Amino acid sequence: MKGDMVSDSIVAMVLNISREMPKVVVEPDGMKAEEENEKKMVKVIHALLVSLFGDVKFGEDGKLVITVDGNAAYLDRQSGDVESENEGLKERVRTAFQRIQSAVKPIPISAP
Repeated sequence: MKGDMVSDSIVAMVLNISREMPKVVVEPDGMKAEEENEKKMVKVIHALLVSLFGDVKFGEDGKLVITVDGNAAYLDRQSGDVESENEGLKERVRTAFQRIQSAVKPIPISAP
């Protein structure tokens, strides 16, 4: 008797799930959505770097300029390269950026 109730509940749940399955919607503006995601990602990366280092600005050449205690580091968001005369700051920025990148851009599911 109880087994029938359990199996009936499971069947009812499965039937409801199949009715409530989300539909896949093809978005015609795939590039537009990708650009918006990229802009959001840049804002998130900037905000996280500001929370870690304080003074972070967008440079004229597209690089982020991070200034800590009078020392500047120049971060290329595309390549992840960091330029700075202060080796300690350079390593801190590089490590922070790598960690932020892995959090913001996780490995895609379709990766081999």
